[in-house]
Amino acid sequence: MAVVEKNLVTSGLSGKLGQNLVFRQSRGRTILSSAPHRSAESTDAQEEQKKRFKKAIQFAKVQMSIPEMKEEYNESAKKNGTYSGYNLAVADYFHAPEVEDLNAKEYHGEIGDKIEIIAFDDFKVEHVEVEIYHNDGSLVEKGLASKNGSEFEWEYAATVANTEFSGDKVVVKAFDYPGNETDKEFVLQ
Repeated sequence: MAVVEKNLVTSGLSGKLGQNLVFRQSRGRTILSSAPHRSAESTDAQEEQKKRFKKAIQFAKVQMSIPEMKEEYNESAKKNGTYSGYNLAVADYFHAPEVEDLNAKEYHGEIGDKIEIIAFDDFKVEHVEVEIYHNDGSLVEKGLASKNGSEFEWEYAATVANTEFSGDKVVVKAFDYPGNETDKEFVLQ
């Protein structure tokens, strides 16, 4: 691949030249590379990835058409050194959020007891859901956590008294703007 700088003939040039060369623009530079050549039919996995990429592009276009979201994506892209908010929105479509940690030291089965959650995403976590289940699988309660300080710190306040909580399971679900979901389970001590 050749990079052309300050050449009056090729400056701003883009597209295919003949069968073997492609000019493209990237960050204000003209780049010359070999033209891609398909050697075989696409596999099912490749076709599936193409479909996912089309959906990611549709998602990014919608986000860029909403002024508030466009501003948030552009601001985050600039802060993180990503090329553009549009590119960040495409990448966001492919990356599910992560639930890193849960702190239930303040949970004693009483209404108002706190459960702290650390959840993050390449862009933003849109919301976090918390579910608490007894050992037998019956649901004790479920609800939304709220942000607690930074973008990755969340807090859930219990709404149901639960005197026999030892061994109960807490399921934390983190969602990002494209709708990707990550679940993580914790056992209460």
